[in-house]
Amino acid sequence: MGLTPLSYAKRKASRAENELATILWGLGYAVVRGPSSGGGVKRRFQPDLVAARSGVILVFEVKTGRGGEPVYIDSSQVLGVQDFAGRAGGVAYIAVRLEGGEWRFHPLDSLETTRKGNFKISDPQKGLRLRDLEEKHFPRTARITDYLNYK
Repeated sequence: MGLTPLSYAKRKASRAENELATILWGLGYAVVRGPSSGGGVKRRFQPDLVAARSGVILVFEVKTGRGGEPVYIDSSQVLGVQDFAGRAGGVAYIAVRLEGGEWRFHPLDSLETTRKGNFKISDPQKGLRLRDLEEKHFPRTARITDYLNYK
């Protein structure tokens, strides 16, 4: 018995979510994967992943994509991850695993709106790399303002 296109897509998405959870765990985050991510929760939105470390909460909707092709995201997913992040005091991202295993992270304000009111990422490769995401939330380099006595 072969896989239907839907079951193949669900397995692919599940693998991507688990892969990102493992990567983030290895970086010291506490990570929880939504138990029904995409599984028909109607009353409240559950993101694909929530990762927390040292008071920083990152909320992810996970997608897979090909390097040069746009990634489309349903508006309910974008609004749901935004609402969840707001309630948690966190930051929401669309995490895209590109073919070849590279991850890119897109802040919600970088998404484009489609004619039908959904969202898209025109060039998924332009998102933040994992090291850039880490640097944004946990800077490893001192900035000149760190040495100045500005208040």
